[in-house]
Amino acid sequence: MKKLIVLIILISSFANAQFYEIDFEVQPQIRLTAKAYEAINNHYKDKKDREKAIESIEKIDTLFYKFSYNNELSQSAIIEKIDNSQNYNDDRIQISPKIGGKSYVNYKEMLFYTEKDFNDKAINVYDSVYKINFVDTGKTKTILGIETKEAKGKYKDVDIIAWYAPSIPYNYSPDIYYGTKGLILELHYMYILNEAEVLISWISTKKKELKKEPIFKNNKILQTVSLSELTEMYNKNAENFKEIMNQGVDKK
Repeated sequence: MKKLIVLIILISSFANAQFYEIDFEVQPQIRLTAKAYEAINNHYKDKKDREKAIESIEKIDTLFYKFSYNNELSQSAIIEKIDNSQNYNDDRIQISPKIGGKSYVNYKEMLFYTEKDFNDKAINVYDSVYKINFVDTGKTKTILGIETKEAKGKYKDVDIIAWYAPSIPYNYSPDIYYGTKGLILELHYMYILNEAEVLISWISTKKKELKKEPIFKNNKILQTVSLSELTEMYNKNAENFKEIMNQGVDKK
């Protein structure tokens, strides 16, 4: 009888599990501080060049992601959109969320994994995600028809605000900061980069309930390295290229 009760509970829990695919707009912004403006003025002596630089900072692309999750993992995958605008500017600044382009998070390991190209070869790269000690503020709002609560936290010099759904009992996030008492449906974090304030905002725009739990597969055949190891590999490549180029220069 006890086994039957446990089985019923497990079936009921699985049936009530809510798995969604959620579309996010990721809106990066840069707020120039007084020191940042001073640095720009010192770097660009010509007024038109300064104005062009400031304009490129103020017009950062919005990115689009699909986020999904199961009982152990979540995945954030960028949606590539073609920009046919005649005003496309190759010099504009690109700011991306810390999770990268297409990654999945293993919350038990507290790591995210993503595939990157190195020397025309795909490799698996991993780095840390961070469980934040979020504190509820008492504020609430409805997102995509779901009641959410606001919580704030901090990681080193990064200030974080999350709106999460207590009714969806997964402490997951579309980016590297997680740990709320429910699924994060909106996320904002701010940090300082080169004397400027960088703000990344994840705004959910659409949700689709999935009929079954999604499965995420890691390509275990690929070489797996940490992000710091990949950085060293890139640096070594650059040094080797520099040596090759120097060897081709006639010394007099």
